[in-house]
Amino acid sequence: MKKQRYLFTMLLGILVIGFSCSTHKQKDYLHESREDYTKRIQWWKDARFGMFIHWGAYSVPAGVYHGQVVPGAAEWIMYTAKIPVPEYEKFARKFNPVKFNAEEWVKTAKAAGMKYIVITAKHHEGFCMWHTKLTDYNIVDYTPYKKDVLKELSEACKKEGIKLGFYYSIMDWHNPLAHGDSFPRYVNEYMKPQLKELLTRYGDIKILWFDGEWIKEWTEEEGEDLYNYVRSLKPDIIINNRVGKGRMGMQGMNKGKGFAGDFGTPEQGILDSKSDISWETCMTMNNTWGFKQSDHNWKSVKTLVGNLVDISSKGGNYLLNVGPDSEGVIPEASVLRLKKMGRWLKTNGEAIYGTKTFRYFKEGDNIRFTTSADGKYVYAITLDWPGASLSLESVRADRDAEIHLLGYEPPLKWKSDENLDLLIHLPDKMMEEKIRPCRYAWTFKIPGEAFPLADAPLITTPDGASGKEILFKDTVSVLMSVNDPDARIHYTEDGNLPVPFSPVYEKPLKLNRSVEIKAKAYKEGVKASFTARTKFLNVTKDHMPVAGFSYYEGLWDSLPDFSTLQPVKQGYTGNLSIRAVHPKNSGYGIVYTGNLIIPRSGKYTFSLSSDDGSRLFLRNKLLIDNDGLHGFDAKKATISLRRGRVPFRLEYFQATGGQGLRLMLKGPDMKNMLPVSAFFDKM
Repeated sequence: MKKQRYLFTMLLGILVIGFSCSTHKQKDYLHESREDYTKRIQWWKDARFGMFIHWGAYSVPAGVYHGQVVPGAAEWIMYTAKIPVPEYEKFARKFNPVKFNAEEWVKTAKAAGMKYIVITAKHHEGFCMWHTKLTDYNIVDYTPYKKDVLKELSEACKKEGIKLGFYYSIMDWHNPLAHGDSFPRYVNEYMKPQLKELLTRYGDIKILWFDGEWIKEWTEEEGEDLYNYVRSLKPDIIINNRVGKGRMGMQGMNKGKGFAGDFGTPEQGILDSKSDISWETCMTMNNTWGFKQSDHNWKSVKTLVGNLVDISSKGGNYLLNVGPDSEGVIPEASVLRLKKMGRWLKTNGEAIYGTKTFRYFKEGDNIRFTTSADGKYVYAITLDWPGASLSLESVRADRDAEIHLLGYEPPLKWKSDENLDLLIHLPDKMMEEKIRPCRYAWTFKIPGEAFPLADAPLITTPDGASGKEILFKDTVSVLMSVNDPDARIHYTEDGNLPVPFSPVYEKPLKLNRSVEIKAKAYKEGVKASFTARTKFLNVTKDHMPVAGFSYYEGLWDSLPDFSTLQPVKQGYTGNLSIRAVHPKNSGYGIVYTGNLIIPRSGKYTFSLSSDDGSRLFLRNKLLIDNDGLHGFDAKKATISLRRGRVPFRLEYFQATGGQGLRLMLKGPDMKNMLPVSAFFDKM
């Protein structure tokens, strides 16, 4: 009887313990105070610039399967090429990065001016880059290499003072539990234990960067639970918004409040303006994240520096990717670009690190602003060399201020002109490029504050055309408007900037010639807005080669039937630059139509690449179908054409994330492909 009572008591105790464990509530980290959140994330916001590393078994095929280049991103080759798991495991068996040098990688990041590193611990392919106890499908147990690269990298980061974070894919193509009804087991028996390994065995991990959250098995509730679980292991860690379901596609920001995650993650794109929410643009240097041997479409250093400046001016971070090869070598093209970015940051870093946003993040197309943390200095960063002087509408310098060009010690001469614009003069010797303190972009450090200005007047036509350049046939009406009813718009047509004595806009202007309109709002004779600038070009009088365009707005996953949609605006363009046609970074479509002038009869090859989808029609017959989301691989088609005019139609849509459109053409006796706009018919 005593034995039975003992067994009963023990069983009851086990049940009570089990019940208490199952009902134990995790601490809610989702509703911390703004003060605590700011304290936790401030180091990251001050850092501004980090290195993303996409590295895994996909570096072995390097974008090639059965001797053929597989379209799309290298790290998606298992999915894109539909490689069976046993077949793909053969690539992992061959993974032997004998040239991997953790210290060299970290020193490369440090020399580039990067303050943190995020590496793919596990990508969608399921291969683990550390010695996990949960599976032998990892770099130590499954490969000839037999070493834990995350351990080596964490030690090198600690030595060099670089913060370390891990990328972890919620989606897993390799693990059979990660699909369907068994998914909860995958989360509790595999994913959470792996995350505990990553956060407890590799030192002070500062970031967890989730991905793959779009799968149907994952829910916002699971994301919130995972967020709390991770922070219960490491309360001061920061976690991206892909832990939950709030992200709006490649645009990266959340649909609204109440979703898990500490920062937004725009992918391959930059926000149009500032945001109250913390965010980080992740971007490749070429087209793909993982190493792809055929991808040589490298961004220029000027573009990369310009991206960093643009992102910083809007309060974001720049997570710039490298894709090491299967031997553990970061491509030389990446290393070279990072070195040059590092040199630029040595001169201009104080305008990037630890800065805050200015009242205006930009002025015109080529000037971006940041401010010092204490607000005493405005940093005006010009993305193009300004020439003999720099004119700023939006900055008011302190009286007797010393204005400096970073990297050049003597103060610069400056004054306020008749429009109260700040005019900064540059030394004559600076006109020689090699004398300048740096390349790519230049920073002016100004003790001062913002001059309060409204947005520039809106210059449009009755059919909705707007922007930097408007092409028209015969005649066009020009409309101008400003939000402030008490302001008056002054404008010029002679190339000079408007002043209080310039003509006042009172009714639509009728133009039949090419001219540049500049317009500014004034109140009581004092400037009240930025200056608007729009060129109007008469394509018939100037006999310009052009194509027509129709611009649409909407969100699509593939090309819509544009014939059923109403265009937002229509007009003409001299090239296929999408920037010249639309004002947005996402959610739009364009249809270009016109004639190509074929110089001689023969075979012509067209090459069409885009992100997102596109289609090319010649004489209303489909020639190239490049429809679909997120890819910039070119598709080509060769066709025989006769000399003369050939009608064409090019359809393009952009959802979110990266954007781009390129249509090239090569014909008989042509050594290189040319932009198709070189063949536009003249109006």
